This record gives sequence, C-alpha cells and structure tokens, in this order.
Amino acid sequence: MAGSKHEYGLSWIDQDALYNGIKSIFSKALGLARPSKELPPDPFSILAQAAIADTSFDVSLAFERQRALNKTISNAVGEMHQYILGLAPNWESLGRSGGLLDVCTVAGYIHPKFGKAVVAEVKNRFNTIKASDEPDEWDKIKAATKFAKGAQGYLFQITPKTPQRYDHPWTPSHRTADPDVRVCDGATAYEIVFGHPAALKELYLALPQIFRDIRLENGLDTKAPLPDAARMAELYARVFPD
Repeated sequence: MAGSKHEYGLSWIDQDALYNGIKSIFSKALGLARPSKELPPDPFSILAQAAIADTSFDVSLAFERQRALNKTISNAVGEMHQYILGLAPNWESLGRSGGLLDVCTVAGYIHPKFGKAVVAEVKNRFNTIKASDEPDEWDKIKAATKFAKGAQGYLFQITPKTPQRYDHPWTPSHRTADPDVRVCDGATAYEIVFGHPAALKELYLALPQIFRDIRLENGLDTKAPLPDAARMAELYARVFPD
C-alpha cells in the first residue's frame, strides 16, 4: 500500500496495520509485554519426558519451557489469522467476544461471489474442533447466518489436512448438508476475503521480515538469519494448496 512505513510487497493489505497487529499479538511471546503469572510446570511430566526420551532432567525441563512457548505462539497464530482477515476491505474482525463468529463482512456489503453478506469462524487447523463439538459449532455458524439475515456461513480451516483446496458444505455428524454452512481451507479463505488467490502464500513469505523488523525496532537480538525463501516455499507446498 502506497505511503506505508512498512513495506513487504503486499499491495492487497494495509501493511502498517499488519505490522502493528502482529507486534501486538506476539508481544507476550517476544517479551515485549509485561509477563503474566506463569502456570507451574508439571514435575511428573518433566520426569516422565526425561525417562522416556532418555535425556537428562535439565534437558527435559528446557523442553517443557519450549513447549509452553510453543503453545503461546500457537494461540497467537490463530489470533493473528483472525486479525489479518479483519483487515481486508469490507471485512471486520469481531474480536474475542464481539459476536457469534470471528469475522464478517461489514454491514451493507454484498460479497460479489455470494451475492450476500458472509460470516465465518476461523480455526488454525483442520482438527482444532473436537469431533464431539462439531455439531455445536455447526449450529453456531447456522445461527449466525440467520442473525445476519441470510448471510453465507463459513468455517475457515487455515491449515488443511492435505495440500488440496476445498470449499463445500460442512456436514459434521448428526447434521445434514446446508448451503448456508460451508468449510474451506486457508488459501481459499484468504482468497474469499481479500480477492487475491495468492494472499496466504505471500503473507507467509513476508512474515520473516515482519518479525525481523519487529525485533530490530524494539531492540531485540536478531542473531538468526532469515530463513531461506526456497525452503519456506517447499514447506508451504507440503501443507497448503498453491
């Protein structure tokens, strides 16, 4: 976007808002926010980890700290996708408790693909929702479509099970197919929201520089080199539909 302080080659999004949002969402993981009170570790799990992996107690304790950081990052990634999708023109994020679902088209906007408003729940992975909870999730999406006066409902599964695009009615157990409740992969979701087929991949490839800028502009160490773009693209192709 012209005039952006931060430039990552993503012409389809407000890049300053992208930078600021990622900085805020990952502030805890990066050590930029005041740390919250940490939950105590489980000594039994740490001991079992050391015994089963045949490692020292100190190595197992370090692994537990890394696991806790990974959980913080994983939660932040899910929040990041909701925030980014809400930056699209004519879309908004409903925040953590702003409505029935996570993102939706703004009031009065008619999505050109569907001829009506769109509401969506955003999940970071295809298996984020337990099978036993899927019918309730389906009901929530269906209720949101009615609340939004006949909107198109979606479950956005950012990371798919296989590297194939999909976009079809979502039919968990004990529910029948309904055109108002669909499910799609993350690449398709980003295309629906931004109208740009390569949006998710371009975002992924830009993230290392965004995180590098956040570290540099906030006085954090930047010893590690940026990841190789070819290796990043290879990993992306193993997981996401191109």
